[in-house]
Amino acid sequence: MDILGILNIRLFCIFLGMIHIYFPDDIIDVYDGYRYARTLIELHNEPVSLENFTASFYKDGEFLDIYQPVLTYILSIITGNPRWLFLIFAIVFGFFYSRNIWLILEKFPKKTGIVLLLFTLYYALICPVWEINGVRMWTAFHVFAFGALHYLYYNEKPKLIWCFSSILIHLSFFIPVTILIAYLLMPKSLKYYLAFYVVSIFVNEVGVEQIRLFFISISPSFLTSSINAYVNEDYSQKLIEVQSSYNFYIEWSRMIVKWLVAVVLCTACIWGEKIIKTRKEMLHLMCFTLFLCALSNLLSLVIILSGSRFIALSHFFAFFSMILFYIHYLQSDYRQKGVSILFRTTAILLILPIIVVLRMGCDYYGFSLLLNPLAVLFVEDNQPVIQFVKSFL
Repeated sequence: MDILGILNIRLFCIFLGMIHIYFPDDIIDVYDGYRYARTLIELHNEPVSLENFTASFYKDGEFLDIYQPVLTYILSIITGNPRWLFLIFAIVFGFFYSRNIWLILEKFPKKTGIVLLLFTLYYALICPVWEINGVRMWTAFHVFAFGALHYLYYNEKPKLIWCFSSILIHLSFFIPVTILIAYLLMPKSLKYYLAFYVVSIFVNEVGVEQIRLFFISISPSFLTSSINAYVNEDYSQKLIEVQSSYNFYIEWSRMIVKWLVAVVLCTACIWGEKIIKTRKEMLHLMCFTLFLCALSNLLSLVIILSGSRFIALSHFFAFFSMILFYIHYLQSDYRQKGVSILFRTTAILLILPIIVVLRMGCDYYGFSLLLNPLAVLFVEDNQPVIQFVKSFL
């Protein structure tokens, strides 16, 4: 493992955390980052007792997340400056993010073509560091992925503890953990998982209220409030209003990635079945990826109305699997012209999604991106660079 490479990624994450703008536009109530900052300031100005603070872990008899409130409370004792809060968020996020990215980079062959570079770049941008603006969900994302990928591909069973730890960061990760446990108890048949995934793609949309009631009926009591929070009509309407403001290229980007994942995964499992089945770790990884993608497609109809979150998690595993499959394909004697053409074509299609994600990242950073890490400690930069650009258009 190249420690220097991992360290460089972590340092870059920390730098971005130092200059992170947590209220990127006027719709501040939509952004968790603004609420985190406001909570830190309030706790610093009006300290609360430890007893009252720990009581906040429960709301209406329901258990809430621990990670973000604990960090915010501890830091509030020292400072009320949100910049330091997001710096700490970035340190933790960067630790797991760098490891997950390096799992791919350390497998790169000596000669790396444009296909691998584009696939890996998008893989790295599925959950980038500026997602610390919603730190609970997206830190849990990388913590879960860290544990699951090490177990599935390297058979490192102790790493599974990180999957369970993700629940303490964001309670909704009870769902991916449950999916992982269910997978471990099921037979590892590639064709059955592939069939389930294909069926999930074409499942007709069912009424949100009906599915909501179904999930509530089978979910543990401590998850009931979380499910209600994501599927109630007010929340749905707010998301619809936010999405209506999206530019057309955002929707195009999502559609490209959605169908790219579907086509490449299916092609890899059909034309590249020999490559997958001759490597136990690759079979293990691909089966879980198909299972997670299938269930995420179904769950996204209700729990994730925004079209992200668990879909993004499933895409993270999908791109990890597709990249490793392509690396094994290049290193094997097996040659199928259709596989090569497909990867080259889809790699080009990824250019738009990559540009879109980078554009969205511009909402969280100003011209301090051009400064060195020491200089940004003395600069207050709260205007996203994209706003400056728009002022000239």
